[in-house]
Amino acid sequence: MIGYLFVTGLIFALVGLYSLIDPNAALAPLDLHFQTVNSFSQERGTAGGVTLAVGILLIASAHYRKLVLPALWMVTMVLGGLEAGRLVSLVVDGMPGKIVWIYAAFEVFGLLQGIFWLRRELVAQP
Repeated sequence: MIGYLFVTGLIFALVGLYSLIDPNAALAPLDLHFQTVNSFSQERGTAGGVTLAVGILLIASAHYRKLVLPALWMVTMVLGGLEAGRLVSLVVDGMPGKIVWIYAAFEVFGLLQGIFWLRRELVAQP
C-alpha cells in the first residue's frame, strides 16, 4: 500500500508540475493548445496546482500513517471522478482517440488498486 501511495503520488506530482510549467506541452499528445490567459489559468489551476497537491498528499501519506486513509479516499475519488467524466464524454461526445484510451487504462488500473487498498484499510480499522 505504501508503494502504491508513493508511486501514484509521484505520478500525480510530476503530471501536475508539468502542467504548471508548460500546459501546452503537457496536453500536446491530446492535440490541445491554449492561447488565452483564461485557458492557461484554468489548466495551471486544475491540471497543474490541484494535481500537484494531490501528488504531494499521496507522497506524504506514504511517510505519515495518519494520512493514509484520507489519501486513499482522495485518490479513489479523484480517479473515480476522472473515469466518470470519461464515461460521460464517451456517451455525449463520442469515441476518443487512442491516447485517451491509454490514459483511461492507467487510471482504471490505479482506481482498482485504490479501491483494493481502501477496502483493506477500512476493514483493518479498529
